[in-house]
Amino acid sequence: LGQIIDTNTAYLAQELGELGISVRFRTSVGDHLGEIIEVVRNGIKRCDMVVTTGGLGPTADDLTRDAVAGVAGVALAFSQDLMDQIEGMFRKFGYKMPENNRKQAYVPQGSLAVPNPAGTAPAFITEIEGRPVISLPGVPRELKYLMKHAIVPWLRKRYHLHNNLLHYRVLKVVGLGESAVDRVMGDLIKPGKNPEVGLLASPGEIKIRVAATASDREDAERLIEPVVQELRKRLGNKILGEDKDTLESVILGLLKRNNLTVSLLETFTGGSATRKMNSFPAKSVRQSLVCPNPADLSRVIGEFPRSLDKESSLLLAARHRAKTLADVSLAILGFLHQEGNVFSIEAHAAAEGRGVEKYFSWRMSGDLPMLQERGGIIGLNTLRLALLEIGE
Repeated sequence: LGQIIDTNTAYLAQELGELGISVRFRTSVGDHLGEIIEVVRNGIKRCDMVVTTGGLGPTADDLTRDAVAGVAGVALAFSQDLMDQIEGMFRKFGYKMPENNRKQAYVPQGSLAVPNPAGTAPAFITEIEGRPVISLPGVPRELKYLMKHAIVPWLRKRYHLHNNLLHYRVLKVVGLGESAVDRVMGDLIKPGKNPEVGLLASPGEIKIRVAATASDREDAERLIEPVVQELRKRLGNKILGEDKDTLESVILGLLKRNNLTVSLLETFTGGSATRKMNSFPAKSVRQSLVCPNPADLSRVIGEFPRSLDKESSLLLAARHRAKTLADVSLAILGFLHQEGNVFSIEAHAAAEGRGVEKYFSWRMSGDLPMLQERGGIIGLNTLRLALLEIGE
């Protein structure tokens, strides 16, 4: 029904990937026994291992244990040890265990039962045709606990993964679309190569992941570093940073490094640039003005020009900087035109101030949230590029 956002798959893919285990398929299935059986059966046919999440609760629609038992061709077996652990969880919180929770003490016959100290849904591992089917609870907190304390150690032992580590670095690119990035470095994308390079597009940003498998982190870094340097050589200042870097964190770092403050002026973005810049506790942002009406803007920063270009955009940025006593001002300007549900705009970004002058203009159309988000990103990237030029 689309009411639950699946965060478990992303977490599992990351954890398994760090072990050197590639996640090839992900399937979502409803609470229908026959369909779950079909999904598990197909997974066994096409992969070396299957991981299931959810469906291990005490209610009638928790069907994973029945499905796995059905695929394995075995009955469900009662585990007194699991029963004692489940009853103990209820006693711990001062409750008597409801009778239907007894269902959770059953696992497919011959399975390895995995007690769950973080909840009442034990996990289990069932061997089917020489392939393990690992069934985990769907509650993220419980799943993560069991992965860390039980499943990952079991996988390391089962597949001798102690000397098989996957390490990666992520470069973040702004100012280029996915196809443009691919043209610049597409020759480096060779599936199966070690290290392996991949692209992931998201609004306003392209991520380049360089992943290497090695015996330890240091060896992986030795494989990754030459590729990262080649990417930096090709993409230059289009790369804003790595891993946890964000556009706003990089800008705030540049402002701090140069001992500068900034003010923001936004007309059509709904304050998206301001929100990003205020997502970190910093004293570098002096003041922000979000105002879509030219008449109101004129009362605040003086006469607003009839049309916008480089000269007028830089002038408005300079006026706002002077009024706010900031060292640098970023103005993201333009006025929306609407036809039906589609908006269009000729937009301008101007960064002006102490040792800084940068201007960029562009046209775009689409729905309002997209234009506002992209406008904020493009404006902030204009500021980032301007700050990078200080002292050059």
